[in-house]
Amino acid sequence: MNATASPLQNLTAKLEQLAVLPHVVFKVLELTEADCSAKDLERCILVDPGFSSKVLVIANSAAYSPSRRITSIHEASMLLGTKAIRGIALTAGVFDLFVGKTDKESLRRREWWKHSVDTATCAKWLARKSHSVSPDDAYTCGLLHLIGKTLLDKASDGDYDKVVSLVDQGVPAILVERKLFGCDHVEVGVSAVSKWGMPAEVASGINYSTPCTDESTAPALRATVAIAQRMVIRCTAETADPVVFPSWALERLGWVDADAEALIDDAREEIETKRA
Repeated sequence: MNATASPLQNLTAKLEQLAVLPHVVFKVLELTEADCSAKDLERCILVDPGFSSKVLVIANSAAYSPSRRITSIHEASMLLGTKAIRGIALTAGVFDLFVGKTDKESLRRREWWKHSVDTATCAKWLARKSHSVSPDDAYTCGLLHLIGKTLLDKASDGDYDKVVSLVDQGVPAILVERKLFGCDHVEVGVSAVSKWGMPAEVASGINYSTPCTDESTAPALRATVAIAQRMVIRCTAETADPVVFPSWALERLGWVDADAEALIDDAREEIETKRA
C-alpha cells in the first residue's frame, strides 16, 4: 500500500479488497438480471457445495415460509422462483462479511446482521402493505443497508471501537464515522453495492439516511427502508431514546406519523415470527 497515501485513500484501498462477494453470488445476480431458467440457476449454485448448503438452510427458514421442506436446489428454484433465489443467494454470500476476527468484532457484527435481517423482513412486509415497491427489492435493500458498517469495521484495524464508544454516549454513528474515516457506512455501502453490479435502485434504496432528490432513483424504495429500520429499532427496543420516523420517508409513502405508529404492533409480530 502507498505509504504517502492519505488515511482515507488507504481505507478506500482496503475497502476495494474487502467488498468482495463469492463468485457464485455474482453469477446468480448476473443470471437473475436476465431471463434465466430454473435449470440455469440450479447448475450455477451446485458448482459450490458449501454455498448450496447455505442456500438450502435459508430457503427453509421462516423468512421464505416454504409450504414444505425444500431438500434440493432444484426444488428451491422451482418452488420459490428466481427472485427469491436471488435474495437467498445474496443473503448466504453477504453473511460471511459479518463475521469478525475477535469476539468483540463478532458480537457487534452479529447485532448488525440481526438488525439487517429484521429490517429486510420489515421492509418486505411494509412493501406489501404500501404496494409502492417490489417486496423482493425492499428485502434486498433492508438486508444490505448496514453492509458499510461491517466493511468499515473490517478496514479500520480496530478503529471502529472508537465509533462504538461515542455512539454509546449518544453521538450519531454517521457523524463519528465521517470524522474518523472521512466517509460513513451509508456511503461505503452504496459504493460496495454499486461495485457488485446491483441495480441502481438497490444502491439508492440502501441510502436510508437521506431523502431522494431524483425521481429516477427509486425514492419509495429508499423511504420504505428508512421507515423499516426505524421500526425495527422501536420493535426490538435497541434504544430507550425516542425513535422518530423521518418525515421525508413518510411523505414519500403518503403516510403521517399516526399511520406508521398504527403498524408498530403488527411489525413487531412479523419480526418475531420470522425470527422464530
